[in-house]
Amino acid sequence: MKSNYVILAAWALCAGIAAGSAAAADKTVISYSSRTYAFLPAQVAVAKGFFKDEALEPVLVQMRSQVAVPALMNGDIHYTLTFGNILTAAIQGMPFKQLAVLTEKPLHHIVARPDIKTIAELRGKKIGTQRIGGSDHLAAEAILQAKGVDIKDVQFVTLGADEPVRVEILKKGLVDAICVSPPGPMRLQREGYNILGGPKDLKLGSPIAGFSATDMRIKESRAGAKRALRAVVRGLRFVRERKDEVVPIMMSWLQQTKEVAADSYDLIVPSFSADGGAGDATYRFAVDTRLKALNSDKRVPLSQVRDFTLLREVQKELALH
Repeated sequence: MKSNYVILAAWALCAGIAAGSAAAADKTVISYSSRTYAFLPAQVAVAKGFFKDEALEPVLVQMRSQVAVPALMNGDIHYTLTFGNILTAAIQGMPFKQLAVLTEKPLHHIVARPDIKTIAELRGKKIGTQRIGGSDHLAAEAILQAKGVDIKDVQFVTLGADEPVRVEILKKGLVDAICVSPPGPMRLQREGYNILGGPKDLKLGSPIAGFSATDMRIKESRAGAKRALRAVVRGLRFVRERKDEVVPIMMSWLQQTKEVAADSYDLIVPSFSADGGAGDATYRFAVDTRLKALNSDKRVPLSQVRDFTLLREVQKELALH
């Protein structure tokens, strides 16, 4: 009987600790711009409880990248996984820092009509893009250049639409090709469209997902920023190392079959950062590409747009270096 009391007391103590931990969980609002696999590490971190391990209550909010800039600045969100618009804002002097990179290269692939078999056949053709300077547009330019096609030889058509709508526009024949991320390329290929190029063709590419915060949040909530960053980096490592467990999360998140998810996994993994970092050459390329889009010739130091101090601490704690 005494042992039963001891067991009950121990259970009550554990339950009390668990309840206290739940009550102490800090709500952490993180934005991402679209339902694409660029942001998969954060979804995995939620699904596997990595945020909970950090006593954080994650709230992932989908919002357009243009909206994420003022939302981050106003404190409506705490962190964002959006890369391009945040980088551009930091280049222009806004107090943002990118604390990690999720994808060192874009996940996008150029997919063309069934009658277009090679990248060279895109000369003189129309490539649909969400917007000039957007991640899909920059990825398409990089792939074209890597495959020996001058971007002046193609016509980019601004569609102002998310990937599913761009896919439908391609199917209607209004453009000759689009640049989309998985699972889009695999689904289109199964319908007879041709994948002409992708991340494997790039030596350098501009990242499309990261982990960013304001300078003020980093200063005033350094510990919280580190906890959130650690959860995301753990999600990133899990994505790279645990295909069998990641594929079901992919299936659930984007409502796709196991076959499509597994094939998409093989396409996307090479683009993800190994540990949340990115080399200077990659960052310099990303910064210079956006300066070109801004018609600016100023030199922006990388320290203005990124701060990997917390990342290095997390990498050391997770034995990634």
